Amino acid sequence: MIKLNQKWQLRIICLILAIVLWFVIINEQNPTSEGSYTVPVTVENLNSQYIAANVPKTVYVRLQGPRNTIINVGASDIKAYIDLSSAQEGEMEVPIHVQIPNGTELKKQSQNSAKLYIDVYAVQEFKLTPHLTGKLPDTVAISSLRMVPDTVVVSGARRLIQQVDRAIINIPVGDADEDFSVMAPIHLVHADGSSVEGLEMTPWQSKVNVKVLTNAVTKRVPVYVTTTGTPADGYSVKSVSPIPESVEVRGRADVVGTVSGINLAAVNVNGISETKDFEMSAPSIDGAVFTPDTIKVTVEVGKNE
Repeated sequence: MIKLNQKWQLRIICLILAIVLWFVIINEQNPTSEGSYTVPVTVENLNSQYIAANVPKTVYVRLQGPRNTIINVGASDIKAYIDLSSAQEGEMEVPIHVQIPNGTELKKQSQNSAKLYIDVYAVQEFKLTPHLTGKLPDTVAISSLRMVPDTVVVSGARRLIQQVDRAIINIPVGDADEDFSVMAPIHLVHADGSSVEGLEMTPWQSKVNVKVLTNAVTKRVPVYVTTTGTPADGYSVKSVSPIPESVEVRGRADVVGTVSGINLAAVNVNGISETKDFEMSAPSIDGAVFTPDTIKVTVEVGKNE
């Protein structure tokens, strides 16, 4: 009976040693390894009426696991996402979730959360405003200018669309002495002329057909500008100054003769509490152009006395 027990004890010891040896061999042939990946971040479950800003494009992750597993893992096997099923308009901080393949362990994640701005998705159409760049020869003027299309559809965050003052298209006319056509990109700008970024445009460019006129006549005319809206409580408009105060009008004699001044669109001063510069576009007229066609307007605002 004792010999039988010893025999089984010996067998159990041999089995344990075999298992240990097996693990040693496996670890030598397939040791633990690590892999690093750059994974795109996707947005899930966002209501179609919203748009998310400041979403990180990618997240860096490092995985650990058996070498045979790690060498077969690619960035496409890892999923990084932000769940916005409970998103509301405004700022919010949300976790970045990472799903990894079976048999691996997440050792490092470069960014665990993101601060986003959730805005209402909006669409608005803007009429294109031409802006001539370059200097025409002295006796040459633009007799007509046609943009096809002459509007652009802007889509994206409502907060950004509300900042758009004009949709500008820059038209190079330097040294032009005959009719020409050009495809020119469209730019969205604030009231001060700086660019508005982060919005989609359809289309992003327009074809411009330009007809030129030789033997043009010129004269200078004054610039007139008014304001609309009400400054912040306790403030009032002290002065409105266009720079320059006069512009050159050049074109057909019969058209130039009828122009006695240039009336800019009213400057919106609603809610402002400090002196501010605006950039205004000169109106377009057939048969003549204004130089410059963009006028700076300084609105001086001060406290009521």
